[in-house]
Amino acid sequence: MKKSLFLTTLLGLCLHVTIANADQVFRCTDTNNSLHFVLYEDASGPRGGHMYLNNIQTAVLHTRRINDISVRATVAGNTAQTELVFNSSRKKIYVELTGTSNVVCNARVTN
Repeated sequence: MKKSLFLTTLLGLCLHVTIANADQVFRCTDTNNSLHFVLYEDASGPRGGHMYLNNIQTAVLHTRRINDISVRATVAGNTAQTELVFNSSRKKIYVELTGTSNVVCNARVTN
């Protein structure tokens, strides 16, 4: 029981620290409201990110900035050729697959 409580507390602290140090957080606010993305950036530009589903980290993201309002990301590892586009001005997350862009969700963006 004590070990389970300790692990749960530790996991909660890890998630809190990760989100607290994020440069941008995109949280879906409509159909996919259990989905959110945390993006990290430094002076040289984007340096990665994470995808969360129900507050559980499900993917590591490779990111690159394409302009002042958009960041593109791919999932690290052996996955389909899919790009996520995070647009902070429109407050939307898009997915691009084979040249076609579709809205994943409307998002609340925090810095």
